[in-house]
Amino acid sequence: MSRFVLRRLQSAFETGRILPYLMTTIAALAFVFGVLMWVFDREDFPTLGLALWWAASTVTTVGYGDAVPVQPIGRAVATVLMIAGFASLSLLTGIIASLLVHKRAEQEAPDLGKLDSRLAEIERLLRGQAE
Repeated sequence: MSRFVLRRLQSAFETGRILPYLMTTIAALAFVFGVLMWVFDREDFPTLGLALWWAASTVTTVGYGDAVPVQPIGRAVATVLMIAGFASLSLLTGIIASLLVHKRAEQEAPDLGKLDSRLAEIERLLRGQAE
């Protein structure tokens, strides 16, 4: 079963079908950590809106600095969110770049076939002249 799952995951990466799931996961991560911050650090994040704003700016690695956790539990939550946000956005960027390169290679592949056939024709003509 694990080979099946790995093949499906690889296929999802290669075709870009994983992008909506990854983006939803990042949004859910920001929401969950915003709620956690609001629950655990009410002193620095008295409203849910402020906590969600902080989580969104943190997970996207923008971090405006207008809302900053001061309590140790808040900093622990922030650390986990920063690491998860950085990793997930790096993964998202890598997937998009890979898809663009893959599509470009697919567009150029027919041209390479033409070049191969022309090169073979030139080699055939050169062999004919040498004989």
